[in-house]
Amino acid sequence: MDDKVKIRCPACTRIFREMSSRVRDEAQVNCSNCNKLITLTKETEDPFLRRALKAASEIRAAKDKAVYTAIYSTWHQP
Repeated sequence: MDDKVKIRCPACTRIFREMSSRVRDEAQVNCSNCNKLITLTKETEDPFLRRALKAASEIRAAKDKAVYTAIYSTWHQP
């Protein structure tokens, strides 16, 4: 599973990728193209940033579920 999320910079409109663990509400990341500091927030008007936050959340949830399943599927076997 790829755990990077695509983010479109509001300043230069170029797309860059960031680890899903760093893409959270109220986090800040730098654009790898123009080096602008981007504050990620759920209340943003930018649909591309909202989409990145949602995708990162879904990736983290899927990873957590996979870990939970791996741990508890072996734990409950007789």
